Amino acid sequence: MSLLNPIWLWGLSALSIPVAIHLLSRKEGPVIRVGSIRFLSETSTSKFSSIRLNEVASLIVRSALILVLTLFLAGMLWPGEISKDAAKWAVVEHGLEQNASLKPVLDSLQKNGYALRELSPGFPDIQQQTGATPDYFALGGDLATRNVQAIVFARNELTGFKGKRTVLPANIQWITYADNLTAGENTSLAENLQPIHVTLAYDPDFIRDKKIMSAALAAITAIVPEKISVDETLVDNFAPGNNAWLIWLSDKHAPSSGKVLILKQGVSNQLITQENKNHWLLTKRLNEENAIDEHLAIELATMFFHQQIRAQLQAGNVTVPNELVWSTNESSEVATTTTAGISIDKYLLLSIVALLILERLLAFYRKQ
Repeated sequence: MSLLNPIWLWGLSALSIPVAIHLLSRKEGPVIRVGSIRFLSETSTSKFSSIRLNEVASLIVRSALILVLTLFLAGMLWPGEISKDAAKWAVVEHGLEQNASLKPVLDSLQKNGYALRELSPGFPDIQQQTGATPDYFALGGDLATRNVQAIVFARNELTGFKGKRTVLPANIQWITYADNLTAGENTSLAENLQPIHVTLAYDPDFIRDKKIMSAALAAITAIVPEKISVDETLVDNFAPGNNAWLIWLSDKHAPSSGKVLILKQGVSNQLITQENKNHWLLTKRLNEENAIDEHLAIELATMFFHQQIRAQLQAGNVTVPNELVWSTNESSEVATTTTAGISIDKYLLLSIVALLILERLLAFYRKQ
């Protein structure tokens, strides 16, 4: 069993609500003073036993309702391997099928039994009309529920990553294939920029931050090739030199000479802020969410090249490396994947409706 959006598991904390209501409702009845008990009869024990049983049943039904609703929101997948007769798809973002360097790859996949599909809702056959930037997370989640073996070729444009990140499923191989800028456009974008050298120094405790920073630097390099070079080194092995830029991912004291980006948490709401002429501050530890949501690559490019490049990057579609958008294994460079599974959303919805009806019937019977 796997979940597409495990963050929704926080909803299980709501299980305490029906338990609390059940416990608080079990209190002694009011004392009624009567002049005589001559005409009062003792209530049968079996009736009280039945009432207690109904209350426990209501508690179980309400708790089950919260549990099933949480699993539905979390995108529960029933365990299952991709069958041998599963369909094989080569899923291509609109327009990439016309790319001269990608065509031979697609032809080879088709000869090996892969059907050519478009990366859009429903995964139709390749369309001729112009397509908008797809919602990558939503489409990746949709593919996870299908009995297919898919190879996806996508541009990974920044505007296509919306909402909560989705774990890349095991039945999907996602390949970034950027062609949003032609060679001429790349040259025009970078022709007025001076080449710079960046040293990325990090501590072992900041491996995840380093990987995300490296991916963001790679995204900038793809936009302005030959204008930025990067060296990576451990902080303990760092030797001061004529580095144009230093990115310091460590709690240790950073060198003060030259242009430096230093990690200093909590000093601003912005991801990167300028402290003085040559010093910038990275205000929080990096993760995939804040790197995407707060446009780490664009902020770094602005820091390196001032405002010369920012407007063009914001107007265009920046290609985002897979490391920034899909979950990664902390101990390796290989993407972490979930096991293939079958969507049971419709069964969970039916269960929610059935539990709601049952809960209302019990409440009506108990007059709650």
